[in-house]
Order: sequence, then C-alpha cells, then structure tokens
Amino acid sequence: MAFIEDALNFLGFEKEITPYSHRITLYGERGAVVEGVRRIDFYSEEKIEFALKKSVLVLNGERLKIKKYGEGEVLVVGNVKGVCYK
Repeated sequence: MAFIEDALNFLGFEKEITPYSHRITLYGERGAVVEGVRRIDFYSEEKIEFALKKSVLVLNGERLKIKKYGEGEVLVVGNVKGVCYK
C-alpha cells in the first residue's frame, strides 16, 4: 500500500483521496482487491457483499472466489461484472 500512497502524493492527491475508509482495486474483469472490509455478509459465485465502515459494497460477477481474506483485505478472483453500494 505504500507505493499507492506515494503515487497519490506525487500526483497531488494526498489530502483529497488518502483519508479513505476503504479502497477497491479492480484488475480488469479478472479480479479485485477490497481494503477496509469489516466482514463478509454474503458470498456466492455470482455476488459477494462486504460490510465496510459505513456501507455495504457489492461485487457482482461470475465464478467469483475469495482467494485471501485477512486484516481487512480481501482478494477476489473471477469474472467481475460490476461494483455498487447497497
């Protein structure tokens, strides 16, 4: 995460973007990393719901699998089709 913070600072976003409660990084349609997760509320191959600090993030897709979950971060692989808040 330090590289991301350095890149944001270099681009002049240090005070505008960095005080976040969560972050979503998409890797095309092949996967995502979600940071700031408090817990997983729902999990299937088509939908995963993540409880965040003040909202619920919904990741929709096909063949979704949680590959890693710990310390507030989740790595999801599969065919990501959409992200929205509930």
